[in-house]
Amino acid sequence: MNAALDAGFCLLLLSAGVVGLVTVDQAPPATPGRADAVADALATTTAQVDYSLTPDVDALNASGAAVADEETFAPDSPEFDRTSHGSLAGLLARAATASGGVALDAVEPNATTEPDIHPLTRTRSGFVRAVGDAVLARTGARVRVDATWRPYPDAPVGGQLGVGPDPPAGRVHAASLVIPTGVEPLPPSARTDFDALGAAVADRTVAVLVPAGPARVTLRGDDPTAALVRHRYARLASATNASLSEPLATEDTRAANERVARRLEARFTGDLRAAHDTPMEAAEAVSVDSVRIVVRTWPASEGI
Repeated sequence: MNAALDAGFCLLLLSAGVVGLVTVDQAPPATPGRADAVADALATTTAQVDYSLTPDVDALNASGAAVADEETFAPDSPEFDRTSHGSLAGLLARAATASGGVALDAVEPNATTEPDIHPLTRTRSGFVRAVGDAVLARTGARVRVDATWRPYPDAPVGGQLGVGPDPPAGRVHAASLVIPTGVEPLPPSARTDFDALGAAVADRTVAVLVPAGPARVTLRGDDPTAALVRHRYARLASATNASLSEPLATEDTRAANERVARRLEARFTGDLRAAHDTPMEAAEAVSVDSVRIVVRTWPASEGI
């Protein structure tokens, strides 16, 4: 299995149905009631998720994207088999970014309504569900875990995964973790100028949604997953009104990502300028390089 390709799909998790087998290296479940203990367990417990990138052929065909010949690649073909391994917290972070989406008005510079974010590939099953199952097996019934990725508060782009029941209204314990998304930190220039900050956040946001390197590797191969990458770019182009046909024709994913980022830049800059007095203050609120995981627990007397 191509490691770079697999790492990309852990972040992208393109339009794919996934049948997963989860192996958790540590058991039993953490004791509910101490959120910090559960958070520690998520950070230190490792799991292996085996899944298949079985494409939704009807959805791809409806979008105009082509998939591999069904007679050559059956839905259960080993061509689509993938494995992801890491800490439960790391898998949660990947699942949150995998479910990432863009609001329909993401490029409107003066939008005043709460952004209604739509997942790029309109699927929260598969890898995301398998990760949720792994976390639930470790945490138990009186624990809620929420993994959220948002470039900045109220950004029109983001992704999330919630595992476990909603907490009761009574006494709830909470703890949090911050997991890197893998993008570069903000440059010093972004902390002194709103325009530079908006551009830097837009670049890193697109890098999380579609990592250019793994996407390029996939497009240059003969693996049928190339169609899934093109489908994701098509959805991103539709959401941002970016023209991507030319760079994708030459498999220039960096140029494609640049075009999408420039479409988001004005909105991001305007949002950050409106919410903060200085670029330095705004930069402190930026979280494009991390996924925040919040753990909440409660005793049996406070809920089911």
